[in-house]
Amino acid sequence: MDQVMVSVTEGSLPKVLDDLREAGLVVDTVLEALGVVTGTVEVRSIPALQSVPGVIDVERQWRVQLPPY
Repeated sequence: MDQVMVSVTEGSLPKVLDDLREAGLVVDTVLEALGVVTGTVEVRSIPALQSVPGVIDVERQWRVQLPPY
């Protein structure tokens, strides 16, 4: 599972949120004022998230680990 941040068009968040969940997103945080949803999803489901009407961008969140592990 990858952590992602999904940006959506203004005013479309309630409808898009249900569609994102159906496409496989496990929602962690909804930042309604920013039009952003964060959550986890299988890498193979990212194209399905991108194809949801109202989605502007799906960005994978990268983890950086510095020693010691």
